[in-house]
Amino acid sequence: MAKAAEATVQQALDGAGARRLNHCVLNRDLSLALWGNRDVRVEYHQVAHHTLSLYLRGGYRTRRLDAPRDWGFGAPDKLCLMPASGDSSWEVGQYQEFVHLYVSDAGLRHFALESFDCDPRRVELPDLTFFEHRQINSTCRSMLQLSWTDGTDRLQLQQGAYELMGELIRSYVLPRCAGGPLKGGLSRRQFNTVRELVQAQFGNALNLDTLAQVAGLSRYHFARMFKVSTGLTPHQYVNKVRVERGREMLERGVAQADVAGLCGFAHQSHFAAHFKRRFGVTPGQYLRSL
Repeated sequence: MAKAAEATVQQALDGAGARRLNHCVLNRDLSLALWGNRDVRVEYHQVAHHTLSLYLRGGYRTRRLDAPRDWGFGAPDKLCLMPASGDSSWEVGQYQEFVHLYVSDAGLRHFALESFDCDPRRVELPDLTFFEHRQINSTCRSMLQLSWTDGTDRLQLQQGAYELMGELIRSYVLPRCAGGPLKGGLSRRQFNTVRELVQAQFGNALNLDTLAQVAGLSRYHFARMFKVSTGLTPHQYVNKVRVERGREMLERGVAQADVAGLCGFAHQSHFAAHFKRRFGVTPGQYLRSL
């Protein structure tokens, strides 16, 4: 039986003796894993990321021990959604195969903000066991047809992962976004002011003093409130904007060395390192895949 001290689902499954059949890190916020498992108990405790699971084979004798018995058992095409920081306990019976998408909490909150203009403080995924969702199922299965190992399909896999995140936001976050005023974090006006500055000045030397000043806060308070609002530190947010703008420049044919300077990076290798952390491939691999 796997103990409940693991920080990730992967570690818990490895500890329980599950077989990792395939694995792919898409970027610092997203990864995929294909698993085979049987006849064990697995416990997850305060997991550091969100997990979306789709049963592919078997699962008929798999049940969640900390859930009501009327939740039943797993089966092919059944989905589970385990939010970050949650606990759960599972009993696995006969052999089963399932695919997992792992999403960092900061990545999901930033995605909700950028793609849906949803206040990140309202981004909370529900804990769902053995549910069905046609679009999520279809997207997961399409990603299984792509190569996870040689990098040729990395962009398509990333696109599929973002489609899954978008479906989770539309289905389970946006309907719950309405509510009363939130405590803590930046106001919408403060955040929009900071975002406009970063978008306009991403190639220049932005510092905490400048960002805090436009928000009308002290450096310390601004840094804390920005993290509450976005799930990212100001430095992480600025680098994410720079890398995304750098990708747009590469697609327009700007040379890598020029992109690094235009986006505020010290040199080309500095830009390449951040680019790979963000997109899972180097700038050169990205251009070749295009």
